[in-house]
Amino acid sequence: MKRILAASALVAIAAFATFPAVAATTTTTTTKTVTAKAPAKPAPAKVAATPAKPVVLTFKLIDANHDGKISFEELKKYFPKLTKAEFAKADTDKSGFLNKAELAAFVKSQQPAKTK
Repeated sequence: MKRILAASALVAIAAFATFPAVAATTTTTTTKTVTAKAPAKPAPAKVAATPAKPVVLTFKLIDANHDGKISFEELKKYFPKLTKAEFAKADTDKSGFLNKAELAAFVKSQQPAKTK
């Protein structure tokens, strides 16, 4: 059961992770060269019909130095608006790092409330 909760929490991270760089690389625009005498007008940029696929974050991916715990700096790379106070609140055992359970709880707390 813990594995399922941890896996679903890590998948939920992907819902919160928005990477403009990834989105920019997944959409392409094309322009046609016009050989007419009139000045060529650039083709308007096409908007992707579907959003870019989210990047799935895992504990191993976030844990850049592979020490089995996540520091504030490691998590800040994926949650740029994260504050030290939010990190301290998520660090329930006050170790200065997040373990898998604490990360799962943090991600769950970041999810928007569901409306019916």
